[in-house]
Amino acid sequence: MMRSLKFIIIPILTFQLSVAQTVNDVRYFISSELNGSARYTGMAGAFGALGGDLSAISFNPASGSVFLHSEFGASVNYKNIITESTYFNTTSERESDDIRFDHFGGVFVFNNSNSESPWTRVSVGINFQKIIQYDQKATVNGNNSNGIDNYFLHYADGLEFQNLPLYDEETPNEVYGILGNEQGFGAQQAFLGYQSYIINPFSFTDGNTEYTSNVNYNNIKHQLDIINQGWHRKTSLNLSGLYKNLVHLGFNLNFHSLNFNNSQVLFETNQSQNSPTYNINFENELITIGNGISAQFGALFLLKNIRLGVTYDSPQWIELTDETKQSISAFHYEEGLIVKEEISPSVTNQYDIYQIKIPSKTTLSFAYVFGPKGLFSIDYSNQNFANTSLNNDFGSNYLTDVTQRIASRFEGVNTLRVGGEYRIKDISFRAGFLNQNTVHSNTIKNNKALTFGIGLDFGASSLGISLVNYEQNKEFELFSEGLTDPYFLRQKITQLTISYNFKL
Repeated sequence: MMRSLKFIIIPILTFQLSVAQTVNDVRYFISSELNGSARYTGMAGAFGALGGDLSAISFNPASGSVFLHSEFGASVNYKNIITESTYFNTTSERESDDIRFDHFGGVFVFNNSNSESPWTRVSVGINFQKIIQYDQKATVNGNNSNGIDNYFLHYADGLEFQNLPLYDEETPNEVYGILGNEQGFGAQQAFLGYQSYIINPFSFTDGNTEYTSNVNYNNIKHQLDIINQGWHRKTSLNLSGLYKNLVHLGFNLNFHSLNFNNSQVLFETNQSQNSPTYNINFENELITIGNGISAQFGALFLLKNIRLGVTYDSPQWIELTDETKQSISAFHYEEGLIVKEEISPSVTNQYDIYQIKIPSKTTLSFAYVFGPKGLFSIDYSNQNFANTSLNNDFGSNYLTDVTQRIASRFEGVNTLRVGGEYRIKDISFRAGFLNQNTVHSNTIKNNKALTFGIGLDFGASSLGISLVNYEQNKEFELFSEGLTDPYFLRQKITQLTISYNFKL
């Protein structure tokens, strides 16, 4: 058989009517961290009933009109991240560091001199803040009775064998690209598995649709190296007002920017001595870029020394595009010789634009202000991530399937934030606590943070420093199909933030 597109030159970009996202990737997209100004992070972000902080504007939009004067500020953030992985009771650790500007923003305050107007004060502001920095390095090690051959068998099942060989003058580059254009991602995986001698057909004849593994093992060893880079940022345009000196009301229009680069290398060893194929190295790279929008509505009620807050975050609608690259190598025996087979297509798969909808969130807040001496604040938020959904303009069965998997594997996340501040003249001491259940129901350990901070008030300006010890727990699958065994990542984050603000 000769392929009809054999003589067409395959471009560097291959376009496919699907997307590359899995439940693993969505898990990253819905994640968040404790980022922002030093005062905000020093009190664990418990600002829903307080306001008067630039990062608080992105939390409760009513915060803007709590400011008495126009103000601008910026923060720099240092993180030390220790990522501990657990895979079949084997634990590994990797460490990384990161330093960058975490946030900046400003608010303009307009006091109303008309005593007959019910609006005492109006403010407009902007705050630019990271939701999460994806930078992470992790190594997952462990032994398993399930191998990567099952991943390739899953995608090969039902595919006619004549798609997989190389015919006269064809190259792996060309065929990989043709299969991506004509039949999609699954056919490409089957091709990689066959060309690297990991799977074989039951019959080497056209029309065969059944395949078998060419790898023998009992207890196989996996090493998965993960490198993530990128960010999810939010820019909030804020409008807020104080009504009759009783309630602050606010609205945010948020613009989201997402850039995610995930690189994974699986090395599979310890096959049986009689295994025809062994020492498999499978590399995958995903780049996702997106932009989106969301809105927030907030209120902050003043009752003598008591403050009550309520915030509604609309769903985030983010439009995404994916690009993937792959390569694989494996050793096999051929006529008594050891041959290393390498398939490394210089082809970038580019997928159709699609949308992710990250569910809405509701926050209730309480604070008590001890006059000029200090304050105590508590926030409770709920967000049901089981309602996360993916779709595109063409109606994708694949996206529908991912959405159904999300609904069955994710659950609602409840977040409790507690913070306090004590002032001695121009010095403020801060502390806080955060507790959050994970999005996976079978992950036992919650996400937790202990926070500390200090602030110096110079009158026209202020300096803040915070220290955050944050532990996050996440569950992932090794691959989306075939080899779906779970592994767990625990991130121990030590975070130092320095902020400087000045008033106009």
